[in-house]
Amino acid sequence: MASEQPIFDEALQRAIGMLGDVENELNSDWRPGTGPTEAQSRTLADALRAIADAKAALDEAVQSSPLNRME
Repeated sequence: MASEQPIFDEALQRAIGMLGDVENELNSDWRPGTGPTEAQSRTLADALRAIADAKAALDEAVQSSPLNRME
C-alpha cells in the first residue's frame, strides 16, 4: 500500500502556497475606517517581510532538492 503522505518537496511547495495565501489576505482591502492602526501597520509590515523571507527560504530548499538535480 502506497503512503498517502507527501514527499518533502510537495510539502515545501504547499507551504509556499499557503504563505502566499496569507500574504494575499494581509494585503487585502479593508472596509473604510477599519484599516490598521499605526502600530498595526508597523507589525503588518514586519509580518509581510517575515513571510517573504520564509517563502524565499522554502523556495531555496525546493531548488536545492535532489529531485531538481535529477532532471
